[in-house]
Amino acid sequence: MNTLSASECIGPAWERTKQILFERRRFGLYFKLALCAVLAEGASLLSLPNFAGFRSGASHPTAAKSALAMAAVSGIFIFAVFIFTTILFLFGSRMQLVMVDVVATKQTEILPLWRKHGAPVWRWMGLKLLPSLLFYVLVVIATLRYTRSIAARMRPTVPGQLPPGFFPAFLQFFLVIGFVGLCVFAIYWLLRDFVMPFLALENASLATALERGMAVVRDEPGQVVLYMLLRVVLFIAFAIGGYIVYFVAALLALVPMGLLGAAFYLLVHKSPMSSVLLGIGLFAGMCVLIAWIFFVMFLVAGFIFTFFQAYALYFLGGRYPLLGEILEPVGQSWWNLQPSVPFDPPPAAPGNAEEQL
Repeated sequence: MNTLSASECIGPAWERTKQILFERRRFGLYFKLALCAVLAEGASLLSLPNFAGFRSGASHPTAAKSALAMAAVSGIFIFAVFIFTTILFLFGSRMQLVMVDVVATKQTEILPLWRKHGAPVWRWMGLKLLPSLLFYVLVVIATLRYTRSIAARMRPTVPGQLPPGFFPAFLQFFLVIGFVGLCVFAIYWLLRDFVMPFLALENASLATALERGMAVVRDEPGQVVLYMLLRVVLFIAFAIGGYIVYFVAALLALVPMGLLGAAFYLLVHKSPMSSVLLGIGLFAGMCVLIAWIFFVMFLVAGFIFTFFQAYALYFLGGRYPLLGEILEPVGQSWWNLQPSVPFDPPPAAPGNAEEQL
């Protein structure tokens, strides 16, 4: 496979995505692969529960008796959320490895791939914990510095009055958090796109995968930076296109729903319970519309996430011989992709069979 630049990978990634999702013209297959892609990206980094909303209220006299109960309930809730996010993190991490195989090999049977990645998923999870923990540590440091500076400014001010420079400091705090988040996600994208494929395809050790992945970054820093920038630009373009699709889907759904709503109104408007029935009908219609929009969002997100996986693999493929051979076998390029059906050799001629015997 030829080494492709960041911009040259867009075409083959698009064709690969269409081939995987649409070649067999089965909606069930598209739905399954879209679900795998969404689950893989939905748990990309470990999320911790939000503690900001939990206050015991023990300082208030009337709340002193219930402080212990509230603390216990809050602790149980936080523990449950932590367990749920950890399970989701494990599931999503393993599904990310599965999606590498799906896009690279065009294999659509998920269960064998799921079993295959039982060992490397732990290395991949451990590696992903680094940017997750780095983000939370930096956020805690920035929050402590911000609160200390605000507390120092509030001492000489009049009670009930905001300290001078409060809003600039507040804006600076969020800019710092945003910058930290961008840096951490850039690190995560580098690990995901340049290290994870070695774990998925070769079950490589963590040290080997890091060494080979970072070698790509070190050898072609300009192309890697361009790749990261194009990734952001493509994400924005896909997001705009996705919102257009959502809007069109909502309009298409409003036509039959409007007709059904009008028919329902004609049936029940003379009923003694017309107000209740119309309210129930309106609520049900809104639920159906919201469910439809979320369903369309899910289908679009599955396509987008699959495309970005293909984009990452085609960029790495020319720099990773094994992956390049899987994506484009000898004599085949992305513009003449062969249908992904198993090869069935023709039966040997009788004369040839006798000679072989």
